[in-house]
Amino acid sequence: MAVSLAGIAIVLLVVWTASSFVPFVPSGVLAALTVVGYAYTTGFAEPSLAVLVALVLVSLLASAVELLSGMVSGKLGGAPTWTVVVGTLVGIALLFVMGPIGLVVGLGGTVFLASLYEDAGEPRVAVRRSAYAVIGVLASSFVQAVMLAGVAVVFAISVL
Repeated sequence: MAVSLAGIAIVLLVVWTASSFVPFVPSGVLAALTVVGYAYTTGFAEPSLAVLVALVLVSLLASAVELLSGMVSGKLGGAPTWTVVVGTLVGIALLFVMGPIGLVVGLGGTVFLASLYEDAGEPRVAVRRSAYAVIGVLASSFVQAVMLAGVAVVFAISVL
């Protein structure tokens, strides 16, 4: 049985969707490149230009969601931007030591300790700020996966 380029592209889009949960994998960018690569092989005949542009924009938006969600959720919880940035950097460092749980521990712990230092008498505030930051980072993977799953489905419908 011959494997079609559309089939390979669909499999890659499914892989990129699953990789949304793997740190440091630019899943949205890879999905956009897969869609554009397939369109290039067909001479931009399929998917249509409107569908191609929409799929690329949604894929890139998924990457932006992944990058910015920790910041946005941290700000919604009341944490200063610098604590979320430092927490993310500590989480990335701990990621190499502890695995994916290191990201959560590093981000949540740093935001918690910085908030506790800032408002020593308000442990509830520190817990809330750290919880918002952690939930935002964890939720971003799910949001990105849902967006990329949509890209995969729309792509499959448009080329099959």
